[in-house]
Amino acid sequence: MNTRRYDPEAARADILDAAERLFAAKGFDGVSTAKIAKEAGVSQSQIHYHFETKEKLWKAIFERRFADYFAAQSTLLHTEGMDDIARMEASIRSYFGFFEANPHYIRLLGRAQLEAPKGPTGQELGAADEMGADLMRKGSEVIAKAQRIGTIRNDVRPEFVIVGFLSMVAYWFQGGHLFMSEAGVEGCEALDPQYLDFILKVYLRGIAP
Repeated sequence: MNTRRYDPEAARADILDAAERLFAAKGFDGVSTAKIAKEAGVSQSQIHYHFETKEKLWKAIFERRFADYFAAQSTLLHTEGMDDIARMEASIRSYFGFFEANPHYIRLLGRAQLEAPKGPTGQELGAADEMGADLMRKGSEVIAKAQRIGTIRNDVRPEFVIVGFLSMVAYWFQGGHLFMSEAGVEGCEALDPQYLDFILKVYLRGIAP
């Protein structure tokens, strides 16, 4: 028997990894805790011990993946004296790198919008929601300040500046590869750096004053 299963932290990580793969492939309702336990090589009781419910496990997946991105973006947003266009470039690169490093995440986001358990205000992803809201608030404040001093164009809402690049990045991983394949382009994953370069050229010039 693999003694690693007796390590609570290793078992927790195995459960998260297995649940992430299954939820991304089959959705929240299409996966039972029994299936997750089998995929992770643990007992079902271990899932209940670590996460209590399938809903809490679902939220924990998002929290785990989003935490590193949140930390990186928070550092950028709180760095004083940084050139604002350079900050935007670093933010875009960070978000793009996040999806490259976490290929299941975009599919999980789609699942979250369509079928996962919802709270009174809509889809709830636990701490990931709170981290995302915090980045949006702080990011909007930083951009608004840049607009006041003239380093970013001031004829657009600060929130649009953020949502714009988030959408351009996320949709590439959601549907960009498919569209490129339909156009007869092979090896779409190899085009990721070129698309990132395209975003940076077009977007950064677009928000410059």
